[in-house]
Amino acid sequence: MKAWMVAAVALAGASGPATAAEQEKYLDLSNPEVVASAIRTAGYKAELKTNSKGEPLIASSTNGSDFTVEFYGCNEARKGCGSFQFYAWYKKDPFYTLEMINEWNAKKRFLKVAIDGDGDLAQSMDFTSVGRVNQTAFADMLDWYTVMDGELGKFLSEKRTAAGKPAS
Repeated sequence: MKAWMVAAVALAGASGPATAAEQEKYLDLSNPEVVASAIRTAGYKAELKTNSKGEPLIASSTNGSDFTVEFYGCNEARKGCGSFQFYAWYKKDPFYTLEMINEWNAKKRFLKVAIDGDGDLAQSMDFTSVGRVNQTAFADMLDWYTVMDGELGKFLSEKRTAAGKPAS
């Protein structure tokens, strides 16, 4: 009988009040309006816009540079998007080489860089919006992008100096 009482007390405790993390609301990251709000909640600016194709995007900034959040696989209402990407670019510069791009991408897993058709350097970090995450997890994703963006800035500054160009 004593074992039964211990089990009942343990079970009652398990169904008690949820922790703060468990009570935190889950975000629907497939909805660009929710993502914009989550960015603001994390302390960044977030302006919801549409691109030239009428697709949603969010304009924001970190580390003194602008970036956008681009959405992919959205339904016709421009919601229900399957994924999103943090994206920024740097204007074409002759010191951007495939060797430099490969050096970065070989050492960094999440933030990837490429040279686009205009010779600009593009950086991107992709995320799925399938499932739900809480604000804490989303803020961590955004923080990770901010950290990696800063690391890329340092990397480019070192490469610019090595190429004999003045720091920007």
